[in-house]
Amino acid sequence: MSMPSSERDLATHSCGETTSASEFNFVSPAYPVSVGTDNLTCTLTIDHGCPLLKRESTCQLRIDFTEMIVQPPLLGSCSFDKMFINANGKYPILCGENTGHHMYLDVKGRASTDLNIVLEKLEQHLYECPDKFGIFQPDSLEKLSPSERQSDKYPSVNLANAANLPTASFPTRRAWKIKVEQIQCGCSTSSAAPDGCLQYYTGISGSVKSFNYDHIGCYSNDQVCDSTNIGACDIFAGFTGHLNNLDYTVCIEQEYGFCGTEYYQAMEIGSFSLTNTTDLTESSYDEPIYGSANGPACNSDYLLIPGGHCKNERNHYSSDRFCGNALGVMNLKQPIISYSKPFLFRVKTDADELTTSIDYLNRGFHLNYHQLPCSTNRL
Repeated sequence: MSMPSSERDLATHSCGETTSASEFNFVSPAYPVSVGTDNLTCTLTIDHGCPLLKRESTCQLRIDFTEMIVQPPLLGSCSFDKMFINANGKYPILCGENTGHHMYLDVKGRASTDLNIVLEKLEQHLYECPDKFGIFQPDSLEKLSPSERQSDKYPSVNLANAANLPTASFPTRRAWKIKVEQIQCGCSTSSAAPDGCLQYYTGISGSVKSFNYDHIGCYSNDQVCDSTNIGACDIFAGFTGHLNNLDYTVCIEQEYGFCGTEYYQAMEIGSFSLTNTTDLTESSYDEPIYGSANGPACNSDYLLIPGGHCKNERNHYSSDRFCGNALGVMNLKQPIISYSKPFLFRVKTDADELTTSIDYLNRGFHLNYHQLPCSTNRL
């Protein structure tokens, strides 16, 4: 019996190389060592063979970020480090921490596809900054989930000068290990994602995070902050936040005997924060949590859940769009149910964090989901 690819030693490729391998790892130079503080341009070319040979041609790439951490965004934009992809269609420009994420890329008809990572010189201002909100103080850690309290996720705090704000210091690691799988064309390919799905999840239950959800570092909402002079910006420790200019679809494979999906936010700070100001002092374990918005009020950064409605709403009034600082309706955090098929939701963010509303410390989203059996009363 053959060993699963996750347990095999895959070929490894790095900057400036071309590969036609069906599965491999794309790694930063000298991985797992950090690439350091200098700038770097890294391109890997994936050769799909001759697209005219349809029986052997590649239709999709699946890329899994085993580790992916570079400099974070500034005001939602990847102004310093970035990853971008040349494939069919438009794909997010990524930065910050995206370990654990995955993406499906449409490459049908292409002879090759480039994965590009561009690093600028390390900005120290993004890694050392005042802890204005006190979220990194020891007495604040009980508000966080167990995974958030891991020692490698949190900075050291310098309390030497009590007259000043404590300083938060963050690791400057930049490195990546990305597993790439070429998925051949054909209806017999079980590993392919449905058309239009950037992310594709399987299983009766699971969880979904926005890109850069896990990154904690130095954040600014300075409206006149210039990335070329970041030292002049007001910048503090916090969640570096979700990214601008996102427009993609998250899909979930419908299991046999299940007719709907229930979504609810994870129990941790900022687990649904897309617009307005995130309250870092609010414990996610407190009930109720206010701040949800839906419908026409969501016109900048929001999730679109087709046919989404409150779990106990008998009339199944559909809001579709959800934003604010809690997932729910009527200004309250509540689970959202959708019986729309296929199972999916759309992620939409605008071009900045300032034009439509002053969004501050918006982390993005971390949603849990489970599928609902067809026998369930639709409430």
